[in-house]
Amino acid sequence: MRRNIFLTGATGTVGSELLRRLAARDDTTLNLLVRRTGYDRRPQIDYGLRGVRVAATLNLFDGDLCDGDALGLSPDAFNSLTRTTTHVIHCGGSTSFALPLAESRATNVTGTARVLRFAQQCERLESAAFFSTVYVSGMRRGIFAESDFGDAGNGFVNSYERSKAEMEEVVRAAIADLPILLFRLSTVIGDSRTGTVHGFNALHHAIRLLYQGLAPMVPGMPSTPVDMVSSDYVAEAALHLIDNQAGCGVFHLASGERAAAIGDLLSATIESLMRFRPTWRKRSIEKPLLVDLDTYELFVRSVEEAGNDVLRNATRSIRTFAYQLAHPKVFATRQTSEALADSGIAPRPVLQFYPQIVKYCVESNWGLQRC
Repeated sequence: MRRNIFLTGATGTVGSELLRRLAARDDTTLNLLVRRTGYDRRPQIDYGLRGVRVAATLNLFDGDLCDGDALGLSPDAFNSLTRTTTHVIHCGGSTSFALPLAESRATNVTGTARVLRFAQQCERLESAAFFSTVYVSGMRRGIFAESDFGDAGNGFVNSYERSKAEMEEVVRAAIADLPILLFRLSTVIGDSRTGTVHGFNALHHAIRLLYQGLAPMVPGMPSTPVDMVSSDYVAEAALHLIDNQAGCGVFHLASGERAAAIGDLLSATIESLMRFRPTWRKRSIEKPLLVDLDTYELFVRSVEEAGNDVLRNATRSIRTFAYQLAHPKVFATRQTSEALADSGIAPRPVLQFYPQIVKYCVESNWGLQRC
């Protein structure tokens, strides 16, 4: 039976990976909600599909998660999609850590509620997949299970985490009425085979600051786990679950107990920079110190007071991410591992491919030039 998939966020880090795989399926119609910008988005989609033998029927619909209950679609387009859609995959949203909470909520909470209402009107709906983050756990510590929800009263590091936790509340309220799969992603850093990065995030920015000598210290202990996964694992795991998982469920697409320790990641970063930029060695930049939260906050205050705009801006740019390192946790993946057991799909140990990510960052100048 032909699948009609309504996909949001097709140009994002995860959405673009899903798009490449779905576009190769000849039994699929892909309907992409692309944010209305005033210019043609087709070239961007085509660039994302380079190298793919497109077999699916591909349709682009101009719209916006923030543009009313119809998602900015025309009445004819909205009604046609609700009649034909069999699968909803919602990757769209804001991933910025620095937005005011109201702006994060507008996209991540209100936008998701509108996608849910759209899904509820789909006459042929078989599955609705929503993408969240393991960091809905906020400032919890210890084990965060797939059955756990929210920060347990510990608070959040940034507006992104809080808005995604609120988004999950909206999604959970609809589970009784819809066949929902909720995917919580850890930090997605790039392709484990090529090192290619489709979306640069706080982790990549932290690598750049270390490269520039602007990250003298970070909070955490050497053994603090930093959960990261590759974009190809996330896409392959999510599509396998969408194709094969009956009913509802929450799945952590994370490294879990196999997450790398920050001490090892810092060492791997230094080694990779020396390997791929031999001239960098001459700058004699020291590995960042790992310090407790009080020491890091003292450092942040001193930078703010010193008036060095370069260091101040650098510190501000990673602060909303760095504070998460002061609240170590392990994201349990039992349910995900069981569901993927016979598929051969599993997260690759990060330190095996992390050097390729660093190489791509350096050689692309953090996305400013195409490799």
